[in-house]
Amino acid sequence: MGSGIKRVGIVLLIFLGPGLVILFIAKSCDNHFIELPYLGWEYTLDSSGKKIDSTAYNIPEFTLTKFDGTPITRDSIRGKFIILSTLQNTCPTLEECGMGVYLFNELLFQKIVENQGKNRYGNVKVISILTDINGNPDTVISESLRQEMAIYNQSIWWMATGDPSPLFSFNYYGDNFMNHPASNKDGEVGTKAFVNSLVLIDDKGFIRGVSGAKRDTDIRNFFDMLKLLKKEEFKANRAKNK
Repeated sequence: MGSGIKRVGIVLLIFLGPGLVILFIAKSCDNHFIELPYLGWEYTLDSSGKKIDSTAYNIPEFTLTKFDGTPITRDSIRGKFIILSTLQNTCPTLEECGMGVYLFNELLFQKIVENQGKNRYGNVKVISILTDINGNPDTVISESLRQEMAIYNQSIWWMATGDPSPLFSFNYYGDNFMNHPASNKDGEVGTKAFVNSLVLIDDKGFIRGVSGAKRDTDIRNFFDMLKLLKKEEFKANRAKNK
């Protein structure tokens, strides 16, 4: 990579943040394409405690139920890119919801909806699992939440009930992601960080990105990660068709 591009990258890092720098590099340096990392690595140790093997977390079998009663299983997400979050019956009120629903819609979801016909985001789905603010499964959907969420395209945004643990239980900075505590200073609700997070799952079931779900900067950076993952898909398809 040339020194000029490096200098521009440093300036962008200072003024625009890491999410946009990644996107800039991906667009500007095709020969130096950056792939998103695989998260949730699990390690096999020998008798002396030395690492002898590693495996990235892959989503196991699970069953959720959409608000309309339709089941979601591991087969349902095969070949799709998944944006994973939680929802609460107190949504979309920002101070009582783990997700900034209106920000998510404006900064990310509407772009997915608008680009369905162009086949750019046609295989991207959103799965939001109903929990209480502490991450416990909630099976009773309030009528107010049904009405609030009915305005969004239900064929793309799958709102569901069920156990969130198979999708969120990956290793993250040395602990199960579901065990990480929420941060009150960042406006997160409840006791668990995963309730306030967006998780990016690729079309093969691997975890490829994590961000906050409430602030506009976090959601913008998450969209940048999704665009990188779609570029990875495009490059893989182009190589396969050569």
